[in-house]
Amino acid sequence: MSSSQAQIGRVQRCRRYPVKSFQGIELESIEIGPRGVVGDRAWGIVDDEGHVLSAKRFKALFDGTATDETITVPGHAPRELGDPEVDAELNEWLGRPVRLVRPTDVDSTSYEMTFDPPEDDSDYFEIPSPEGSFRDLADVHLLTTATLDGFGAARPDLDWDVRRFRPNLVLDVDGAEPLVEQTWLGREIHVGPVLLRVDSPTVRCAMPLRAQPGGLERQPGLFQAMNELNETFPNHLGVYCTVVIPGTVSVGDPVSV
Repeated sequence: MSSSQAQIGRVQRCRRYPVKSFQGIELESIEIGPRGVVGDRAWGIVDDEGHVLSAKRFKALFDGTATDETITVPGHAPRELGDPEVDAELNEWLGRPVRLVRPTDVDSTSYEMTFDPPEDDSDYFEIPSPEGSFRDLADVHLLTTATLDGFGAARPDLDWDVRRFRPNLVLDVDGAEPLVEQTWLGREIHVGPVLLRVDSPTVRCAMPLRAQPGGLERQPGLFQAMNELNETFPNHLGVYCTVVIPGTVSVGDPVSV
């Protein structure tokens, strides 16, 4: 931490998503490399046209689970990631020809996103994935408890469970106002030994609105609420970051800005 930075809080949660759009895993620590969380979106399900499937459009993907070593397709026993039998199980489950691949297995990929999240039948647009990655846009995605708690207090009729928003890091910031992370845009923050540059607010797709395992019901009202509660960046929640100095982040690590 530089002399100009002050500690503002601590890391509350660390999360990684081994297979894109499958359920994530909660961890005590995560390794953050030069291009993001190691093992995050390390695998994706790709169709014959090179689209990486996402729960933005294919809601069933939320029902899949994975660890860093295994994948479980609904209706089947766990298999090791990379097992050639997984593709047949995925084809049967999703009803279309797909493959489970690493980013390095394909030349390029894209995903589909709608800009009208509450409407499942709205138009979808093809967006290129970053080269060599199945992440949507950035190295690291973080949220603060101040924002989730503040939005929850403002709209208690809605469910603001952090799992809906799929961050890598959740930061507990002392006495902060909601959307405090947006005040860090263009600045660098220390998270434990890691230095991140806060680049942009996180635009929200349909995924937080969808029903998910673990008791998360469909919440189409989140879209309007995120527009109303975030006047500066409507329908944004959290921030995207670029890695400046990599390292390992653990729950309880100090955060300074």
